[in-house]
Amino acid sequence: FIPTFCQKICNGKKVEIIENNQVQLIYIDTVVKLIINEIQNIGSNFEINVNPEKIISVEDVRDILIGFKKEYIDNNTIPKLENDFELNLFNTFRSFINIQDFFPIRYKDNIDERGNFIEILRSNSKGQYSYSTTKPNITRGNHFHTKKIERFSVIKGKSIIRLRRIGTDEIIELKLSGDNPSYVDMPVWYTHNISNIGDEELITLFWINEPHDINNPDTYSEKV
Repeated sequence: FIPTFCQKICNGKKVEIIENNQVQLIYIDTVVKLIINEIQNIGSNFEINVNPEKIISVEDVRDILIGFKKEYIDNNTIPKLENDFELNLFNTFRSFINIQDFFPIRYKDNIDERGNFIEILRSNSKGQYSYSTTKPNITRGNHFHTKKIERFSVIKGKSIIRLRRIGTDEIIELKLSGDNPSYVDMPVWYTHNISNIGDEELITLFWINEPHDINNPDTYSEKV
């Protein structure tokens, strides 16, 4: 029912609940890790005991997803994600957004006699900011994440961002320019890169929802 709810809520459709049952949920990545561990366990009888990660009502799931839409889609705010369940549910929700229709999103440029001011991000979750400079004809990236929320904001220069969902051949291309500062949020399980297609230095701001952990980087190399 969660994919159905995500699809409808992302597209502004009403979600109806037939029975508000308590449901036991486990994230697909957790199941895959259990299977891999079982395969790697020499002498295993290939029996896996799977315990739910979350027990919650259908109505509560719906309400959380509606909250994601209000904060993320309607108000450009990263919602408060207090645990792995909420992070995984949010990434599932984001996967139902049509990338080419939704991104890139232009920032509101506040201009006066002093210059301009642009708000990059509102977030109710922790995170880490960084930036990069990229020389002309250089490409960065070519990797994907399985759980990270990552925002690319181009504030100077001209760029093209390319994305490809793992296991598919279709490449999505999005052009961003510092002349009209805008951003793209990277979906999980999409390998992505950014190239400088201009004649000047490209400056990109990055926000990610968690500080970099060298022991668990959640970054996997693969060319777009």
